[in-house]
Amino acid sequence: MNFTAVLPTSLMPMILFLGCGAEKECEITDTTPPATPRGVRTITGDGRITIEWFGSDEPDLAGYRVYRSEDGVHFDLIAEIRSPQITRYVDEDVQNGRTYYYAVSSFDFEGNESDLSPEEVWDTPRPEGRVTLEEYEISPDYSGFDFSKPEQGPIPFDTPSTDIYFDADDGVFYFLSDNGTLMQDVGYHASLDEVDIAPEAGYVGDIIEVIQGHVYVFYTPEGNYAKARIVRVSNAAVTFEWAVQMEPDNPQFAPPRR
Repeated sequence: MNFTAVLPTSLMPMILFLGCGAEKECEITDTTPPATPRGVRTITGDGRITIEWFGSDEPDLAGYRVYRSEDGVHFDLIAEIRSPQITRYVDEDVQNGRTYYYAVSSFDFEGNESDLSPEEVWDTPRPEGRVTLEEYEISPDYSGFDFSKPEQGPIPFDTPSTDIYFDADDGVFYFLSDNGTLMQDVGYHASLDEVDIAPEAGYVGDIIEVIQGHVYVFYTPEGNYAKARIVRVSNAAVTFEWAVQMEPDNPQFAPPRR
């Protein structure tokens, strides 16, 4: 007659260590990967994209790996960060107007790697800069700006491609537009980067008051979104920082306008 012995699960660890005596050491291999990084997000820049995520406090965590894709499906490793304290990476190997997808994994000292982060994270870098426009009745040839060709700097206010131009009226300042560019004041912000997405509604045309420290979002006739933060303004001129998304209706910098 055959008998099958069933051992209590509490005895199983003892069985696993049978044969391990004073002269023979037992090694237990760690095959458990660390937790998958969460909260991955990106910050749009000019020729760069910054990737950030929430860190982990697991004792055997060795670092993180950053992956990039151009189709959101096939990801390639672009960076290995061998420090659990660093939860930020700046990708400068990107082109303005091109969309990139990102994911992050974590790995431990045994070489175990987690799954890629589950968030759908993508971004499109865009040009940015600073310009000074003069009051259009004082210096008409240097009062306008075309977001589609920002490298031109100030241009005449009456050029057909001029998106906005500057007007001052007894201490009250305005952006004017004659080509259909839509505008919105999104309030005071300490930096231009604080506004990373354009509103879906609430735009006006033709004229909007300009206030120092405020950020303005624009929607051009070509379908591009842009933003500007007023650095200083006077009866003679306005200086602002600007950024423009060169990909029309790009939902990363701006969702579809309603």
